Amino acid sequence: MLVVDELPFSFVEREGFCKFCKVINPHCVVPSRSTATRDCYSFFIDERKKLSNIFQNLSSRVCLTTDTWTSGQNLSYICLTAHFIDNDWHLHKRIIKFCSIVGHTGVLIGRAVEKCLIEWAEKYLDCT
Repeated sequence: MLVVDELPFSFVEREGFCKFCKVINPHCVVPSRSTATRDCYSFFIDERKKLSNIFQNLSSRVCLTTDTWTSGQNLSYICLTAHFIDNDWHLHKRIIKFCSIVGHTGVLIGRAVEKCLIEWAEKYLDCT
């Protein structure tokens, strides 16, 4: 629910959610935000491994898109998304990087994309 609905980790500690869980199952032990964070990060690592395997066995090409924006705190961010069609002709899109950047110029965006692709090649793909 946290991932699908993009909720903050602190959501699991909110009074309404805790009451809801107790109504559904009086014996429910609601996880802490630390547990939720750890579980979501573990899920992320597992999904990244799966995506790495998909990329290594993919017979089609991968298209990349970027989205940049500036937060209310005046911090700039970039999201790099991979789009691909699997061997069963299903279209997929996966975020492969979300990070801060210092601005929205083409040069800065290009460097962020390059850095991400180099990181993926070195860490997650068997390019030998």
